[in-house]
Amino acid sequence: MNALEKYLKKIDESSYDCKDVHTINSEFQLVCKQLLEEGKQDIAAIADIDRQVFSVQKSFDKKPDNEKGIINGLSWQMSGTETLEDGSQVPLYWPDVTKYTQQDFEYFEKRYNDCKNLYAKTEYGLMVYFGEKTATSRHNDFKRQLCNELFQLSKEYHDKANKGGEKNHYVLYFFHTLRLAFGVAEKSNLEPELTNLIQYIFETHQNWDITKDGTLRILLDLSGLLSDYFGLSNKLVDFQKVVYKNLEGAKELEKTYVWGAMYAIDRNIAIEQKRNIPVTDLLKYKASLYEKLATDAENKSNLACVSFAENALRIYQQIKLPDDISRLEKYYSELRGKFRLSEIRQELPKEHVDNMNERILKAVADNNERGIIHHFITSPWYDTIQNIKDRSIELSKQTVLLSMLPTSIMDKFGNTVDVFYTDEEKEKFNFWNSYTFNFQIGTQTMHRFFIEAYKAKKLSYASVISYLEGTWFNEVIVRNYHGQAVDVKPIDTLKPGLRRLFEELDSFFADNTYQCEFVTIIDSLTLKVEGLLRYFCEKIGIATFKTRQKGSDKLVMEKLLDDLLADIAHEPPLKPEQKTNFDEEDRILIKYVLAEKAGLNLRNAVAHSLMDVFEYSFEHVVVLFCIIIKLSKYKFIETKGDSHDISS
Repeated sequence: MNALEKYLKKIDESSYDCKDVHTINSEFQLVCKQLLEEGKQDIAAIADIDRQVFSVQKSFDKKPDNEKGIINGLSWQMSGTETLEDGSQVPLYWPDVTKYTQQDFEYFEKRYNDCKNLYAKTEYGLMVYFGEKTATSRHNDFKRQLCNELFQLSKEYHDKANKGGEKNHYVLYFFHTLRLAFGVAEKSNLEPELTNLIQYIFETHQNWDITKDGTLRILLDLSGLLSDYFGLSNKLVDFQKVVYKNLEGAKELEKTYVWGAMYAIDRNIAIEQKRNIPVTDLLKYKASLYEKLATDAENKSNLACVSFAENALRIYQQIKLPDDISRLEKYYSELRGKFRLSEIRQELPKEHVDNMNERILKAVADNNERGIIHHFITSPWYDTIQNIKDRSIELSKQTVLLSMLPTSIMDKFGNTVDVFYTDEEKEKFNFWNSYTFNFQIGTQTMHRFFIEAYKAKKLSYASVISYLEGTWFNEVIVRNYHGQAVDVKPIDTLKPGLRRLFEELDSFFADNTYQCEFVTIIDSLTLKVEGLLRYFCEKIGIATFKTRQKGSDKLVMEKLLDDLLADIAHEPPLKPEQKTNFDEEDRILIKYVLAEKAGLNLRNAVAHSLMDVFEYSFEHVVVLFCIIIKLSKYKFIETKGDSHDISS
């Protein structure tokens, strides 16, 4: 018996489940190493394929896209780029599911049939199911068996979730596995499996203890799954009871977590709209929650009170409640007199606010125009990435709930745009969650600093352009368009947006009833930041395009923003030999603001016109301004014929 056979036997006899995926991965690596040392390369290759099975992401949310490394519901865990001999770059994925062969899927099927550990068996089964390469994968008997195995595994996770304890993430594994079982049954219309699953989801939702950790997420997930398949579920469950349970959860959450109550109400609104039931009472409750947030924020001198009051007012106007409209209009006007140009959401103690204001006024008084701009480069208002990582780890240790919520990120339309299941993904979410906290506090400080510097006449369009003209933004870049050389300067496309920014501020401070218009400013500066990154890549010799094969033709396309952000990293994981000297603090800030789904994701929102006019906030303007100034700090030197950047 070789090392692989011994290890597969160990898995069969083990109690391994979803939480042990990292252990399985590490142990497979040791098996591969041993086989290679014994000269058994062929068996080692098979062992590595086995290892990959447990790292492949499996989800019905994944849409087929070979160019993005996705086939049906199978996708990679890590991605990057690879430089070919001709200098062009192509996407790199691990595991690369697009390269699996017919033989590989037949092996997955064999492992599925032989495997005795339920978790491992379903992992192989999902490879066969989503791969759709074997004859068995198309048979309903196979799908029915896999569905029931996933259903059974989800019940085991549910039992383990009920035991509680620190770092008990089984509630996440429970729903993820249940969702997979439901997907298999729904896609093939398997009965009685589909009916059994819907009834189980309903009963679990109704019986869930709303006072225990994880209440918010699981209530939303379970009721959301029923709502997403309303046509099927409505025949089998009483949605009125689903709404009542969510409302019960909302009232419990309101005691400690008002935002949680808001999310539960939003879920109920979506359900009632599908039932053609009026949602006036739910909207009124939602408005009252915004009022509660507004008064709490006002009492803590938090600028967020303006946004909360405005949201409450808009809802009262929508459902036409004259008394509430009149009351909120008065309250909103009073708040606007105290706080202007703001949409900060993070609450701050009054002592912190007073201390912060004192430091800002001193910094403005002590600095000239150049010193003011230097503050945007150093960003003293943002903590370091390492400190944020340490804080996110510490917070996850303190509470299981923090490490469990949310399992997904939804956009304002209710679409799930990202999901976090594995430990790495949850660590990633915890980091972005902590980064958001830091970002909101830091941006609030930077917003106030910007305004005070402007009022002191130490920050203006003239002073900014004067500074930028001395940076690489003002250097000529020669482009070749259809054989014709064209000189371009990055600064030329920045000027209109920056000019408009200061014109709007001039108008506002001349007449405080003036309504600032930030739409064109944010739209312009967001895309110009991406342009600056492309210029930056050109300066240091990183390709801004990538190739892809279409039949026998080799096509060229511009890299996406995510690709550019990955490429400029100083020492990227998949290319550790690369040295760009790009400040990682800058890169993460840009990623959070422009491209991260857990962040502002401004590039996507602007490009696809996903923002309503009231979402164009002055905070966005200030952050984009800061990023532009940060990007201007770099200088470039030639070393042995290659251009490299160094930060000033």
